[in-house]
Amino acid sequence: QDSNPTSQAQPQVQANARTESVRVQISGIRNTNGDIACAIFNAAEGYPEESTKAYKFTRMASPGNSAICQFHDIPPGTYAVAVFHDENANGKLDKNFLGIPRGGYGASNNVRPKMSAPAFKDAAFSVKAGGTTTLNIDMGY
Repeated sequence: QDSNPTSQAQPQVQANARTESVRVQISGIRNTNGDIACAIFNAAEGYPEESTKAYKFTRMASPGNSAICQFHDIPPGTYAVAVFHDENANGKLDKNFLGIPRGGYGASNNVRPKMSAPAFKDAAFSVKAGGTTTLNIDMGY
């Protein structure tokens, strides 16, 4: 189930503007421990780790191997998705002392920089009027 953080400013939507869906197909999940968290951002602020700044955020029990996150009522525009495997279900992406994630993570466009978190501009994609946008994200560990 999607949720909207109340602190996030919502984009202006014309009264008769269409909204679309974004379907995120995640592969490479290594186990059924914990949760899979999915966030869709409509701006660079907070991307990819601050889910409270996401346009929409959802989480589900890890089904193992693959999962699908679906976001509904997405106005056409530019977005970026971040996903992570919260194996211990503590609500955050755990990192080691160097800041490297301990759990699985992924981003739209399968952006995975070696020494930093992915940038919004590198993970950005367009949602256009006329249906569902489907993304494939490979979880990295």
